[in-house]
Amino acid sequence: MTDTRQTLLDAAATEFALHGPKGTRIQAVVARAGINERMIYHHFGSKDGLYRAVLDEQWAALWRAWQPTLDAATRLAPREGMRVALSGFFDVTLQHPLVMRLAMHEALGGWSIRPAPAPEQLAPTLHELWNRGRADGTFGLDADFPIVYAAALGALTSLFLLGARFAPAVGDATHPGPDAERVRDQVVALLLDGMSARTP
Repeated sequence: MTDTRQTLLDAAATEFALHGPKGTRIQAVVARAGINERMIYHHFGSKDGLYRAVLDEQWAALWRAWQPTLDAATRLAPREGMRVALSGFFDVTLQHPLVMRLAMHEALGGWSIRPAPAPEQLAPTLHELWNRGRADGTFGLDADFPIVYAAALGALTSLFLLGARFAPAVGDATHPGPDAERVRDQVVALLLDGMSARTP
């Protein structure tokens, strides 16, 4: 039996990632899904409801995929734990390529559907690693964790958004393979060296 809700979510994720919430047509979603249009309204109520459900599912899938790496990172020393966690984020983003495209559309729309989380909701595992590293001197950078977190995620996701622009210089970092691993390792090393630096 076909799971019509999931089939619609999968089709809509691709269409929203390509065209954004305003540019996506319901007709294109149902054509891609091969399901009657009325099922969108049955499951989601509206196009906006479908878009919200797509974002919720895509973000949740990314976090579920990242969680085992975060759990492993908590058992490590701060620098190694941070390296494992940040490398893992890059890897799961490669495995969920629609998330960054959806995030770009959300950013252009002012994050109206995915509002900013409270500071205490920002990756508690990384926050704990950061606090431990600051306490034992591993991380010398005098910076608030939300700034560290935002800078790290920005660095790790920038090539997913700008990959084609820099592909001649860095190779294809947007698909699993040697280029992506090299870029990941170098970006994470830059981040860790920055965190370890002593603030003047």
